[in-house]
Amino acid sequence: MLKALFKREAAPLENTLELDIRSLRPSAGEIRQQDTDQTLFLSPLPVYTGQPQTSRRSFSEVNDTYLELGGTNRGMVWQGKLLAIMAWMGLSMAFIVPTLVILYGIVFYPENFPDPIASWSVAVQAFSLYTSPFLIPLGACFHTVFQGVEALAKTYPVRFNRQRREVCYVDDKTHRVLIVPWESVVAWVSNCQGLGNHGIAREYIFGMGLEDETTDAVQFITLAQPSDMHALGMWTAIRNYMEEGELVDTPTPWVAFSGLIPNEDELKPYEGLHTFEVEKREKFLLGSLNVDDDYAKQIGLKKSKWPLRRWYIRRIILFWKLPYLLAEWGHRKGRPPMPESVIAWSQPLPPEQWAQPSPALIKANAIVKKAMDKKKMTFVEACKAAGLH
Repeated sequence: MLKALFKREAAPLENTLELDIRSLRPSAGEIRQQDTDQTLFLSPLPVYTGQPQTSRRSFSEVNDTYLELGGTNRGMVWQGKLLAIMAWMGLSMAFIVPTLVILYGIVFYPENFPDPIASWSVAVQAFSLYTSPFLIPLGACFHTVFQGVEALAKTYPVRFNRQRREVCYVDDKTHRVLIVPWESVVAWVSNCQGLGNHGIAREYIFGMGLEDETTDAVQFITLAQPSDMHALGMWTAIRNYMEEGELVDTPTPWVAFSGLIPNEDELKPYEGLHTFEVEKREKFLLGSLNVDDDYAKQIGLKKSKWPLRRWYIRRIILFWKLPYLLAEWGHRKGRPPMPESVIAWSQPLPPEQWAQPSPALIKANAIVKKAMDKKKMTFVEACKAAGLH
């Protein structure tokens, strides 16, 4: 339960669907149904999707040469805040509650408290005794956080090289390097229905299959997502980067909504001490946007004359910058160094040496884009019109 509560990123999952992509080769736009599970394939041939891309929070590095999926400490600030709340619960039970009880007794029953200091000391000792078992779940939460950091320090991200048009995967245990052509990557979005603790639950998964020709096997990479739109958006961001050279959008939509240019801190792909200033700037923007009251109510925006007042109060309650220091430590803890072969593979190439899209992909892209943008077809219909399935 604690691991589920403190899980930062969508961790790799076991492949929940029996996807056969070797003997039964999928195509972009193809839908496969298995009981209550449905899978939509987005590639091979990474054609235009027409979907909005997700933010860069999913990626740990984005530059002109490669994009990395995974290896980020996103969510660690939230973990630090949750730990602060739990610590306050223990401190409140041990010190604040007995203090309030003694103050109440002194005001309304002074005859029973001739020595308030001694009474307060006894009350603190009594409440602390009953609060001490609370240290067990708090310690378990600390252990879960540190265990997550240790796991992150041993996990390699998946690297997409747009200049070579290749994808690199490094096995966390064997450190074996697998490099496959970009256009051969099989990507899909699955929605799986199952029975959970609170009834029927639906799970959305973004997956990729990298075929290893030397071992005649497939390396599956699956990531749980909040919805199918998040899964589609993640693939679209990767696809747009590889095909169009588009960098992933700003981490917060409110910056774009305000018409401001993201600063250097907001473009950092990890959480740390800089996140404190990023949150403050975002909160100030939210509270000071000059928009119509009806429109603000429609989009759920609460305007305030002192937009940072409550924010500062919450930061004080949550131990100021301690959660951000925890995230900074998690980032500096790092991850395993990439093998030398991957470092060499990741070096920039002269433009004349850049790999180019295949004629089949260029043709399919043109048909799919025209079908979706001009004829208003769905992705599945457009892929069928292009003869992909």
